[in-house]
Amino acid sequence: MLPDTTELTPHLEAILARHIGALTTEFRNYEAADLIALIRLDRTATLQSLLDGECDMHFKPRTMRFAGHAEVVIGWDGPPSICLALVFRHLGVELYYRVTLEAADASVEIDLIRFDRPATNPAGRGARLERALGDARHGCRPEHSSSFRQET
Repeated sequence: MLPDTTELTPHLEAILARHIGALTTEFRNYEAADLIALIRLDRTATLQSLLDGECDMHFKPRTMRFAGHAEVVIGWDGPPSICLALVFRHLGVELYYRVTLEAADASVEIDLIRFDRPATNPAGRGARLERALGDARHGCRPEHSSSFRQET
């Protein structure tokens, strides 16, 4: 388990971002106002149904799921920001992360990652995450261009 940010985290986030680019594009196809309303009105079950449906279109069933938590940041000084917590479980990898959707881009931030058999070296962890995400996808290859920005 990697409980805190390490030098490996940006590399793992980049791997994740490549594999979920199409998924976040689907999330962004919903009207921001609709997502905001669901979050603000605490319609978690409806949000879960929408997001899990999108996840199941891009990944094997029940490998990628909405984790039941979402936040909205709305202010007078800029467009809204929607943060969605997701969880991924496949091939011995358990990953908790957040996707933040904004007007022009999206970002991803890993909160926790666990491996059933921890790799001893950083390259092994990245390879295991890459393999698990690749195997869970519905016959698609990772996107090479995306609107993700790396968190610093």
